[in-house]
Amino acid sequence: MPVFHYASFKFFSFPFKFVCAGLLVFLLHCNAALAATVVLENGDRITGEIVELSDNVLTFKSPLFGEVELPWRKVVELKADQGVTVQLKDGSTVKGKVSLSPQDGLVVDEGVLGRFRVLKKTDVALFNPPVVDYSVKYGARANLGGVFNRGNSEDDALNFDAEFVARTPDNRYTVAAEVNEAESAGLSTTSNRYLLTQYDAFLSEKDYLFLSAKGEQDKLADLTLRTSWGAGYGYQFIETERVKLSMEYGLAYINENYRLAPDESYPSLSLGLDYERKFWNKRLVFFNNNDLSVSLENTADALFKTKVGLRVPIVENVNVATQLNVDYDNMPPPGVKNADSSLIFSVGYGF
Repeated sequence: MPVFHYASFKFFSFPFKFVCAGLLVFLLHCNAALAATVVLENGDRITGEIVELSDNVLTFKSPLFGEVELPWRKVVELKADQGVTVQLKDGSTVKGKVSLSPQDGLVVDEGVLGRFRVLKKTDVALFNPPVVDYSVKYGARANLGGVFNRGNSEDDALNFDAEFVARTPDNRYTVAAEVNEAESAGLSTTSNRYLLTQYDAFLSEKDYLFLSAKGEQDKLADLTLRTSWGAGYGYQFIETERVKLSMEYGLAYINENYRLAPDESYPSLSLGLDYERKFWNKRLVFFNNNDLSVSLENTADALFKTKVGLRVPIVENVNVATQLNVDYDNMPPPGVKNADSSLIFSVGYGF
């Protein structure tokens, strides 16, 4: 019996060593992964690892809660025993073990003996900023809506808009188009088309110069074709996965051809403001695009276009959208109203 037990122990000791070694490696890996602790202002403490800080939102991976997003302003204490790359608002970076406390601020241990960097919490822009990728990134969306009634009433409506963007750190190419057609009892009630092409050359992360070309038709506004060729300066305030905000201003030359009214052409001052924000873990997208042109020959002659709406994803890459378009012409042709608005519901695809 003793020999049998000894032989059995010898038999199982070989794999047993590997099980113990594997368990030890697993525990060490868990300790390495759970190398950060965050404390919120309400006293909640979460252990895990720092994924990133972007747009004042700390993304934290916890084994209990998974990946969670925490408002940076609500974080009062933070300790990370592994190296974190910290990017400041002035663009500089520092890497090391990070600790945050109300008394000491944000302290970065750079790993060199006695070398610490003491920062203010408000100085921090990003944790673990993405590595600059110079490959071309593509994004596109297309939305389609329509109404076709037959019977006691005959109404047709078609709404289509699409956008394609190609982006590198130094360049951005945009093509956007929109078509709105509606007919009631055989009479056209809406008929307009819009096309935009634009090239942006980035001078820095936020500053860029642009060249644009626009074309527009509006049958009910007597507009056969309006073209606009422009150039100017733009500033990208924010461009993250959650928020995009940019402003542009420049000069353009506008040429308007009307079916009945006299044709016009004039230089203009242009101003644009585009905003997009994702809410509720990117389940809701709010967008607002504004474009203003003022004639340099007659400042009372102004054109204003705005688009505001919501997109709600329903399945991957597919969304439902509703938006309000308003076009305002301060000096329209005789018999044409100043304002033209449309409320649109559509289904779209984007990536």
